[in-house]
Amino acid sequence: MKKIAVLIILLMGAGSSTSHAGGTVHGGKAAGMGTAFIGVADDPSAIMHNAAGLALLKGTHIYGGVSLLYPETEYQSPEGATEGTEFDMYFPPHLYAASGSAVKDIVIGLGIHPTFGVGGRTWPEDGLTRFRSVESYTGTMTINPAVAWEVRPGLAVAFGMDYMYALNRAKTMLDQSLFGAGDAEMLMEADGGGWGWNAGTLITVHESVRIGLAYRSRVKVDFSGDLEINDIAPALQPLFGSPGFETDVSTTTTFPDVYSFGIAYFPAGNIVIAFDVEMVAWSTFRQTDLDLDDEVPAAGVADSRTPLDWNDSWQFKAGIDYRVNETLSLRGGYAFINTPVPEHTLSPAAPDADQHNFSIGTGYRTGKWTLDAYYNFGLYEDRNVNNTVLSGEYESRTHYAGLSIGYRM
Repeated sequence: MKKIAVLIILLMGAGSSTSHAGGTVHGGKAAGMGTAFIGVADDPSAIMHNAAGLALLKGTHIYGGVSLLYPETEYQSPEGATEGTEFDMYFPPHLYAASGSAVKDIVIGLGIHPTFGVGGRTWPEDGLTRFRSVESYTGTMTINPAVAWEVRPGLAVAFGMDYMYALNRAKTMLDQSLFGAGDAEMLMEADGGGWGWNAGTLITVHESVRIGLAYRSRVKVDFSGDLEINDIAPALQPLFGSPGFETDVSTTTTFPDVYSFGIAYFPAGNIVIAFDVEMVAWSTFRQTDLDLDDEVPAAGVADSRTPLDWNDSWQFKAGIDYRVNETLSLRGGYAFINTPVPEHTLSPAAPDADQHNFSIGTGYRTGKWTLDAYYNFGLYEDRNVNNTVLSGEYESRTHYAGLSIGYRM
């Protein structure tokens, strides 16, 4: 049977690059601008991007919505055989509220949003990738209270706390042909939570130029869950004591720090041009230790350590918002994200590559209501890898669409 350690790659890599920090699932306006929003930060989703922007808001605001994600990947083996992922769609929500306080120039807010991975990939159970990945899913959701203070006109600072919940699900098949039996199924589900913090500042250096700086801390999450192996070959059943096996599992992951810098330029009263640079410190994904309550060493089911060796990732973004009139805005943007996943640990659970994101969006205002919609196409560069996980070529794309509705009291 395959080493249980293979599953660590699935558990920790699944979907985490589907939605990077500052990604398109945090608010319709920012997403329509290619998520170049650190220096703009002028709606309640600033809680996620740069909470200092809350100081720009007057009154009480509620802003929420949902995004749709559809990832797809094709794999080609070194021998030329091909297969693609099955149809999967995900619907991560977001919700923000912000309001002035009894203290002058202080605005408080609360955000509920995904921070990192949302989504994953499903491969055929009888396909080429089945011994490395059949199903991989990662979901995160963060509760993020924040407070912003306008220190003086043109200077705002903010601080927030994060509690992040994370869920992972991974399935793979185990080759039992050596024992004259069909594949066994191995399924792991685990979840956990952890605390972090964030801070930001927004500086108006000129009436037409605003600079934003933001930091979101790393979050250590202790995962616990279950691992199951089903349809164990008769020849192996004496080792496990039955045709199935189940044990509690635990592991720890440190999600990365995020450093952000942005400039917003206002060349005219109805145009905003924004540029962002972000560094996501994925180098926190160096290795993973998996602890099993019950072990079967003779079958390779035991505590293990697996290297991941991820690298820090740089993101470069540009966006524009053009207000056609008092009611309608048109938006566009582009983001380049370099992959944190090295060749030697890349797997079909997270076949990441350098990514180009192209966004369009629109905003509609009437009275106290705002509606922001966007579409984003994520095009990954082809990735040809030669490693011990699964060599071959991967071609990936991701479609995002979303809608946010805002109300100002």
